[in-house]
Amino acid sequence: MAVTYNLTIDQGSDWYVNFVYNQPAEITNITANGTTVTYTAVNGFSAAQTVSITGVNPSTYNLQSVLVNAATGSQFTVLNAATGTYINGGIAYAPVNVTGYTAALQLRSLPESPTTVLSLTSSSGITVGTTNGLFAVHATANQTANIDEGIYYYDIEITSPTSVVTRLAQGQIVVSAEVTR
Repeated sequence: MAVTYNLTIDQGSDWYVNFVYNQPAEITNITANGTTVTYTAVNGFSAAQTVSITGVNPSTYNLQSVLVNAATGSQFTVLNAATGTYINGGIAYAPVNVTGYTAALQLRSLPESPTTVLSLTSSSGITVGTTNGLFAVHATANQTANIDEGIYYYDIEITSPTSVVTRLAQGQIVVSAEVTR
């Protein structure tokens, strides 16, 4: 399921937005010994991969950009001094290696509209990262100047090297009118 992000474009200005394709893992338990923290979660993580953990109660186990020390399909560990009794919650995220992926973003006045008002691809306007999961979107000032002020709908779809298409994000974009010319 795509994440919904509502955005704004300033008409006549360069527009930049970054999207990151993450692999999530739902945490079901945590144990700690003062040196390592072991998260129980079905995952595809590997040692030396960077993960971020959020939504855990207690919050002492919420960590940003930590390296996985060891991993199996059902657990992963990180080096950290956090301790405490796990209560509930938590999702771990790791960026997906997007080497070889392509991307396309389209903006329309209505989702069912046959006409796009902005169309960007990985060969024109979208830069695809590598191991960081990053899709960097850029529309030029000339491109945004040609979009009428108003509310539009967009999505960004990514395609893996094996032709699997994933909708990474979707939502509304408000184009604010340029006043100074």
